[in-house]
Amino acid sequence: MKKILFITLLLCSNYLFAETLPFNLSISGAGINIDKSLELSDVGEGKTAINFSFKTSTEKAYIFDLNYKKLPSNRSYPANLDVTLKDKAGNKLGYLFFANNGVQHLKEIGVFGLLVNVAGELIDIKFTFEKNKKGNLNITSLGEERFVQDTLVSKFNFQMIRPVILPKIKESVRSQTYALDSHPYRVNYTLRNLNGGLVEFQHNLYQAMDGGKESLLTRIYFQADSIETLRKAMYAGKYFHIDDVVFKLVFYPAMGQTEPPQ
Repeated sequence: MKKILFITLLLCSNYLFAETLPFNLSISGAGINIDKSLELSDVGEGKTAINFSFKTSTEKAYIFDLNYKKLPSNRSYPANLDVTLKDKAGNKLGYLFFANNGVQHLKEIGVFGLLVNVAGELIDIKFTFEKNKKGNLNITSLGEERFVQDTLVSKFNFQMIRPVILPKIKESVRSQTYALDSHPYRVNYTLRNLNGGLVEFQHNLYQAMDGGKESLLTRIYFQADSIETLRKAMYAGKYFHIDDVVFKLVFYPAMGQTEPPQ
C-alpha cells in the first residue's frame, strides 16, 4: 500500500512540476488579425498540440496546426516544433520544423516565426516566448560567422549546399543572395540589428516577377541575443508553390563553430 501511495505521489509531483511555458501566437496580414495566449509543454507532459481554423476579413478559411514531437535518439536535438499552415481543404501552404532542446530553449530564442505568401499576400505566423529579452549581439561581431545555405527543390532535381559568410551592406545589416541556377528564384540570408542587443536572422525565398520585380514567397526568422543562441538554431521550412513546386529551406550551425556538450 505504501509503495502504491509513493508511486502515486511521485506521478502527481512530476505532473505539478512539468515544464509548461506560456507564449503568444499572432497571425497577421492578408486580412487576418489573430492574437492568442497559449501554453506549451515539453514532450510527454500534456500541452503539445494546438489546432484551430480561422478566416480572413474576406471569409477565406485557413487551418493552423502545431505539434510538439520527440525526435529519434540519433538526431541532434531531442524535440521539434512542427508548424503547418493549410487552406480549408487541408492543402499545405507553409511548414516549419524548428528543432530544440525543450521548451526552455524556445524561451531562450524568444521570438521566431514564418511568413507565407498566399495568393500574393503575406501571412505572418509569429511566436513570442519571451518579449523582453536583452542581449549582447551585434552584426559587427559576425563578420566571420558561417551560415549553411541548403536549398532543395525535388521537382527541379535541385539542391544547393554551401557555407556562406554574410557581407555588411549597411551599418546594421548583413545580407547575401543566391540564384537557384537558371530557375527564377533566389534565396537570401539577412542579419539585422534590433534594439536591446538582439539580432534578427531572416531566411528568405524570392521569385522573379515581370518587370524586374520580385515577390517574397516565404521567410523564416528568429531573434538571437548571443552568439551561443544563434548557433543553437536549427530548422527546416517548406513553401508549397501554387505551381506544385515544394521548396525546402534548411538551416543548421556550420561545423567548427559549435562545441560538443560537456
